[in-house]
Parts: sequence; C-alpha cells; structure tokens
Amino acid sequence: MDEHNLPHSIQQWLAFIQDQGKAASTIAAYGRDLHHFCTWFQQTSGEPFDPAAVIRRDVADYRAWQQVRGVAPATINRRLAALSGFFKWAVAQGLATQDPTALVKSVRQARRKPRALDPVQLRRLLRAVHRSGNLRDVALIELLVGTGLRVSEAVALRRSDVQIGPKSGTVRVRRGKQGMHRVVPLTPEVRRALRVYLEAFPGNDEAPLWVGQRGPLRDRGAVFRIVKKYARAAGIGEISPHTLRHTFATRYLTEHPGDLRTLAAILGHASLDTVMVYTELTTEEIARRMEQAEAASPLGN
Repeated sequence: MDEHNLPHSIQQWLAFIQDQGKAASTIAAYGRDLHHFCTWFQQTSGEPFDPAAVIRRDVADYRAWQQVRGVAPATINRRLAALSGFFKWAVAQGLATQDPTALVKSVRQARRKPRALDPVQLRRLLRAVHRSGNLRDVALIELLVGTGLRVSEAVALRRSDVQIGPKSGTVRVRRGKQGMHRVVPLTPEVRRALRVYLEAFPGNDEAPLWVGQRGPLRDRGAVFRIVKKYARAAGIGEISPHTLRHTFATRYLTEHPGDLRTLAAILGHASLDTVMVYTELTTEEIARRMEQAEAASPLGN
C-alpha cells in the first residue's frame, strides 16, 4: 500500500484531527502509523482494509507480531494509540460497530531516566557556543537551556513571539492551528542573548525567528546538528536538543523542589505524571552533590 494512498476513512480522520488543531507533525506520524497497520492487515488477512472488518483479535495479533520482531515498546504503544484514536472516531461516525482496540493493553515499558547535563557539562557547552561568536546559535541554545522548549516548538517561533522588556521577557509557544499557546518566561541570560541576536538581524515581526545564510531555520534536523556540533566542541559526548530540555527540568526542580505543577506548565505537559521522572533524577543529583561536599569537607575523613 502506498503511504500517500491511504483508505478514504483514514484520510477523513486525519482531516478531522487537522481541523481539531493537531500539529502537522502529529498528523503525519498518525498517517504513517495507520499506513503500517493497514499494510499488515491486508497482507495477513488477505482482505482490503475496512474499519468494520477489524476485530479485537486483529489488533492483539498486530501488537504481538511487533513484539516478536523486537519493535520498541514506545513505538508499539504509539501505533496502538493512533489506532485507538481512529477507531473511536470511526465508531462515532458509524463506520464501525465496535472499537477493536478497547480491550488491547499497551506494552509495558521500562521508564527510562532522561539524561541531563551536570553543571560542569552545561558550562562547557555554553562556553563552546559563546566562543563561536555565532549570535543565532548562542540565542538558540540559551533558549533551549533556559526554557526547556521542544525543538519543534523552537523552530516554529516567529519574531513576534518574543517579547523582551527592561527587566522581564516571555516567549509565546504556539500549538496547533486553533490559536492555542502557552507563555514561558525568559531568564536574564536568555533575554540578553535574544536581544543581541534580534538587534543584529532585524526583520518583520511575523518572520521566522531563526535565520541563517541559507534562509529561515525551520528544520528540526538542523537544530540537532547545531547542538551536536557544540557538544563535540565541548567534549561532553553525544547529546540532543531533548537533553537540553531534560537539563532545564532537572535544574528547575533542583532550585524549586517539588514544584511539579509549574514545571509541567512551563514544559507544556497536561499531566503531572510526565514530569515525575525528573524528581528521581533530581534526587540522585542532590545525593551526588552531598557526597561531593562531604568528601571536600575537612571533617569528611
């Protein structure tokens, strides 16, 4: 099955969630996941895909088939979530009489602790980017470190989304097509880096925030390469923009212990459960620092 030739019912659902304000990247991911299931269904059942023809056993077998092949639990669960969203809609539209995903459980997965840079690694990274003299890269990495924005959110920013005053500043993070957004405060370091960058590269308020020699920087992959370049220069190993998001969250909870609600709001998480993992990471970091302090103390030995 051609990924660009999805069944009409799936195309209708993708159009529906687009109207609901889902991000283009999310819609594309759902399309790929549903294409994957449709291809598997047609090859294993010998029937064309029809929402009314899919039963619970099909979804359970699809889950098991992926597990046997060593597909990552997170990938399996993402595909099951896409199927669940589609079939709930299909039932509501009368295209299916039952939701075949309703009784199929997701795959249990170990909760990985996200990697965060320690203070020394962070200092080395920031020193490397500041020494480069590239004002855009300085502002970009300071923003990622100082706000915890997702890379997709950072590359979608417009100049008008940044508001900088004498003693305060914010960045407006847009989500979807329905005008939904959250406002994230900017620290003095981030404000300083953004102010210098914006003054050096003036432009229209509605223009993309990030520009380079080849035009606007809208590609997430380009940001990954930028971060990796400075990580190598700093000698801190392989990291990604998401590492900087984790670093922000860990630093925030170190400075504001237990304030999960504010952290969730800053990071754009609807549930506190998502940020709970950072409490474990921060506890380990605090313990490590206490051990270092004890070792350095004259009374430590």
